[in-house]
Amino acid sequence: MEEFGANLGMPHSRPMSEGLFELRVKSQEGIARVFYCTLVSKRIVMLHGLIKKSQKTPAKDSKLARKRMKEVKGK
Repeated sequence: MEEFGANLGMPHSRPMSEGLFELRVKSQEGIARVFYCTLVSKRIVMLHGLIKKSQKTPAKDSKLARKRMKEVKGK
């Protein structure tokens, strides 16, 4: 992300909705997901991370990330 910025694109990153993005990282422990958003002056804010156990991202995790994004952006 430091080299390419917040708009990495698939398969590394994908937009979720309304300014929320999901960073996709593979490791020995499994597939990790980190939700993030961008702020003014190209700042990237990591909001929530998890190790996925299934194909679908749990709703509670994306809901928590959206809540934190609203807090960070002051909405």
